[in-house]
Amino acid sequence: QITISNFRSFRQQPEVHPFSSAANAVVGRNGSGKSNLFDAVQFVLLSPKFYTLRTEERQALLHEGSGSAAVNAFVEIVFDNSDNRFSLENSDEVVLRRTVGHKKDEFFLQRKRAHKSEIMSLLEGAGFSKSNPYFIVQQGKVNALCTMSDGERLTLLKEVAGTTVYDEKKSASLSKMEENRSSIDKIDEILSYIETRLTELRGEKEELTRYQKLDRERRAMAYTLHDKELRRARETLDEIEHARSDEIEALSQLHEEARVTHDSIRAEEATMKAKTNALRRNKVLMAGLETDKTAAMTHRTKLQLECKELEEGVNMGVEIMAANKRKIQKLDQEIFKARQTLDETIQPNYDSAREVVARTTTEKDEARKKMEGIYAKQGRGQQFTTKEARDTHLQAQIQDLSSATAERDRELGQKGDQLANLRRTASSEIKDLEKKTADVSKKNETLKSLTYTIDEKKKERNDMAESRKEQWRALEEVTERVNDSREAARRSLSDMRKITPRATSMGLDALARIVEQEKIVVGQQYFGILMHNFELENEKFQTAVEVAAQNALFHVIVDTDSTAARLMKRLEKDKLGRVTFLPLNQLNVSNVNYPDSPDVTPMLSQCIRYDPKVEKAMQHVFGKKLLARSVDVASTWSSRSGMDAITMEGDLCSRKGALTGGFIDTSKSRLRAYAEQKSSEATLKKLQVEQREMQRKATSIDQQISSVMGEVQRLEAKQANLEHLINRTEDEIATTQSKIDNHKKQMETIEVETIPPIEVEIASLESQRERLQDEIGTELSTTLTEADRSMLTRLKAIQMELETEIETQTQALEEVSVERQRLQSLLEDNLLRRRRELVEESSDGVDSSRRASRGGADNTVATQAKRKEDLEQRQRELDDAIRSATDIEEKLLEARKTDSDFRSELIAAKNQHEKLKSKDMNNTRALEEAQESAERLLNKRTICMGKRELYMKKIQELGSLPPASELSTYTQLSISALTREIESVNKKLKKYSHVNKKAYDQFVNFSEQRESLLKRKQDLDKGADKVKELIESLDRQKDEAINRTFRGVSAHFKDVFKELVPNGAGELIMRTALDEGTSDDEEEKTNTNENNPDVSMYRGIGIAVRFSPVGENYLMSQLSGGQKALVALALIFAIQRCDPAPFYLFDELDQALDSTYRAAVASLIQRQANSEENPTQFICSTFRPELVSVANRCYGISHQNKVSSIHHLSKKDALHFIANLMNKEEALGEVTSFATSRASKRSSAEADSSTPTGKRKSREGELEEEDDDDVDALEEASAATPLVA
Repeated sequence: QITISNFRSFRQQPEVHPFSSAANAVVGRNGSGKSNLFDAVQFVLLSPKFYTLRTEERQALLHEGSGSAAVNAFVEIVFDNSDNRFSLENSDEVVLRRTVGHKKDEFFLQRKRAHKSEIMSLLEGAGFSKSNPYFIVQQGKVNALCTMSDGERLTLLKEVAGTTVYDEKKSASLSKMEENRSSIDKIDEILSYIETRLTELRGEKEELTRYQKLDRERRAMAYTLHDKELRRARETLDEIEHARSDEIEALSQLHEEARVTHDSIRAEEATMKAKTNALRRNKVLMAGLETDKTAAMTHRTKLQLECKELEEGVNMGVEIMAANKRKIQKLDQEIFKARQTLDETIQPNYDSAREVVARTTTEKDEARKKMEGIYAKQGRGQQFTTKEARDTHLQAQIQDLSSATAERDRELGQKGDQLANLRRTASSEIKDLEKKTADVSKKNETLKSLTYTIDEKKKERNDMAESRKEQWRALEEVTERVNDSREAARRSLSDMRKITPRATSMGLDALARIVEQEKIVVGQQYFGILMHNFELENEKFQTAVEVAAQNALFHVIVDTDSTAARLMKRLEKDKLGRVTFLPLNQLNVSNVNYPDSPDVTPMLSQCIRYDPKVEKAMQHVFGKKLLARSVDVASTWSSRSGMDAITMEGDLCSRKGALTGGFIDTSKSRLRAYAEQKSSEATLKKLQVEQREMQRKATSIDQQISSVMGEVQRLEAKQANLEHLINRTEDEIATTQSKIDNHKKQMETIEVETIPPIEVEIASLESQRERLQDEIGTELSTTLTEADRSMLTRLKAIQMELETEIETQTQALEEVSVERQRLQSLLEDNLLRRRRELVEESSDGVDSSRRASRGGADNTVATQAKRKEDLEQRQRELDDAIRSATDIEEKLLEARKTDSDFRSELIAAKNQHEKLKSKDMNNTRALEEAQESAERLLNKRTICMGKRELYMKKIQELGSLPPASELSTYTQLSISALTREIESVNKKLKKYSHVNKKAYDQFVNFSEQRESLLKRKQDLDKGADKVKELIESLDRQKDEAINRTFRGVSAHFKDVFKELVPNGAGELIMRTALDEGTSDDEEEKTNTNENNPDVSMYRGIGIAVRFSPVGENYLMSQLSGGQKALVALALIFAIQRCDPAPFYLFDELDQALDSTYRAAVASLIQRQANSEENPTQFICSTFRPELVSVANRCYGISHQNKVSSIHHLSKKDALHFIANLMNKEEALGEVTSFATSRASKRSSAEADSSTPTGKRKSREGELEEEDDDDVDALEEASAATPLVA
């Protein structure tokens, strides 16, 4: 079974229906992808052309059809392993997959990643041999076999026989033989050279013996001469050292005096700098005080002006309040008069006139309605002819009147409900008004308390701001001191670095950072440099301790060597300098027995104090150091005790005999520099702590101020919000009061003006209804009765009287109403409103002040109280401002006095500095003179030391000295005599200038090399013999394989050809070199050796066949194309039977065969596929029906939109498809033959005949159209099959 994805023309092909284990046929049009299917199988089976793929070759395998570009492709083949052909245990199926992409080529076995060599070994074991590639026969391979020469067929036979392996082994063996032969030749050359050198070296040994005797004499005399010169140089050097000692003592005194002067200059410079900084700080302070003074004076003046303005405002407010009081009294009198007139005169007259007008109007309406009733009664007598009709009409009118009465009753009830609702609403609003009024009073009290709290917080903020200023001034002073201390620490650190080696300084600077990064515990794993870990018992030991420790002062103490290794690795990695480490676990410190003498004492216990944790490091550095009283004592005890002895002045006597001394510049002392650095760092840390504390206090004050400011802002926001709430509530109170007044007016209107007219109208309707009711049942008459006429006359008279009275009363009512309206407007809009405004201005409390601020009034009692309160506040602030200005003035005077003092001190310091500078110049001149004298002595000392070193070096260069007996011979000679003797011996030695001083060693080495080379040559000879035997064995095996393969292929060729051509016969003929000769002797020789020929004589393989029972045989060159193809297939089948494979792939192998031979090939495949002994699987692609007929399963390949697909077909569909293809080929063949004949006729026609040419062109067009129609028809006919696109 095979699965293909993105391989060439195949896009996403699902699993193909499993192939039959016997014969399988694959059909499809040209270009549909059959060859790509066979390439996919070869791709997985690692055929030569797919074994190694370059990038462009992998890219070419990816599908390039429609859609997105493929990134990778794979082909998976599932093999049936029921016969265990593949060497995999418990696997009935073997799954091989190969995936290829732009940058990958991967293999999978049983869906697990595998290596190419593993896959190749598995395939070789299953029978897929590289030597026999004919289990896959693609297009063209049959034709290639047909055109092969005899020599090419012989080469093919050798490949099938597997001679390539033998050739590779033989080539390797020959290469090995060539290497051995070359090695033997080189060994012979070297042995010849060694024998020559050994002969020469025997003579050189004798000369070397005589030379060595003379050389011993020369070295003995030279040693005696150099020893005498060395003693003389040492004596001279001692004299110079004594003179230098005196010079050094004088120079030391000068240096000490210069150092003291330098220290004094630095101290004066520091004092000058401190005074300058203090003067500068005082100037800054004075400038600040001047600014504060100006601000204080400005603030005081501003407060004075504000106080004066507030006093004027208070006085003016008192006058305004008195005037308002008088106005209120006057308004009260006017209001009383107006109300008295309104209540006692105008309002009673208004009520009386309105009542009269209403009564007379009602009477008039009643009279009018009675008159209308009488007239209506008379009209009904004329309108109706019967009493019953009239009564019916009256009943309808009574009904209408009853409805109108009911409607008026409902309206009256609605007005009553409206009046009740207005009363309830007014009552609720009055309660709400009382509640809001109480709430406003409560909030006013809260607002008053809040205002007082805000004032207190602001006062607290001002006090804290003054405190912050003082804190800032103190912080600035401390900051200046910190900067000075930091500068001093920087100078001390710079001095320390100047006397520290640069690489060590870099390393120590980096170690602090590295220790922190590596998380190494300080005090447990890392202890710092040596001088950090001890203290001097007394300052007088400083020089001695420093000389004793020397550069070990900068050695770093750590706990273990692993810690040291970590730190050194980081230093080396980051290139950060070099440091010496003292790992405590690796220091080998032994117990020391100190001498018991008052002249010397152990430096470790007498001079320093240290932590017991680092005792081993201290013992390592100071353990063998003694403090001596003098140089002589130091020299004595250093050699006696084996320890270094140091004097208090720093002279060192080494236990090895060396003496070190002279002037020591204490100004460049490392311990002093370190002590100054520690002191400056401690001072800096102390000041920094003080600075941080002051910064903390300043920050705390800032935070407190910010907190108070935030509290003030919060309270002010709360105050503003509360004022907003009070204002809104007061607005609501005013709105509610207005609503209550409106409701009262509405209730009065309903009670007085709306309800009475409705009640009158209801009474009138009732009287009309009663009259109509009374009329029912009376006699019908067209004329009025005497009573009706009398009533009508009386009613007219009454109506006229009432109209006159109504007119009179209405005019009076209007006059009273205008006067009443005037008085009410005067009271409400003028007098009462003005009185409320004056009362509000005169009322006390925060709400009045607030209302005044809202209304713009500035003369209320609250405003006046506010002004008084502000005046008191400003007066207190003014007092504070006066006190503050006084304090600032006092501080300014004090600062000016301090400035004057600082200037005087600075001038004195400058004068002292100039004197010290002059003294320093004198010291410098004296030092230069002393230095010149010391340099002269030093030059002499250097010359003597050079001579001493020279003679010591010459003695060392003499090497091993002769025995003491030979040296004593020349001891008594003088230096000049020794010089003459040495010159005489040197003349004798010149005769042996060419002597080989390594003759003895070379003779021994060459002898050993000769023995080694002889042994190696014997081993190479034995190896060459074994290689020759191997080559002969390979040649024999190769010849046997070729002969065995030829016999097997020849026998199978006869059988296969017999099966394909039952009446014919065929054989393979081996062509040898003897076949090329023509003499009789050569023929006899050929005949005698033909049963066991030599493979080296083979020249090619010929083929002789016949296709009839009798007749002569034909060679390949004599056969037709179809016969050649048949013979080539017979050879392929013969090779396959000789070396069987698990399955065979044939790509159109029957292309060149006629139907008879195709049937024979199909029958042969069918027999071999269904063989009981050795059944074989065949997968063949074809365009012919013979292979399809014998196939067990058929498959079709279609191609659509540049994508190939494989489909399982029935044999009937496959045969139908083949038939369509064959019909198409026949049609195309007829068209082609007809076109060819017509073309020949056209070529014979005359060139100027145009009409026949037109006809021929027309005919060609018709043929082309017919050909297209045939193709379309074939496509349509095959559309029913699944493989047609």
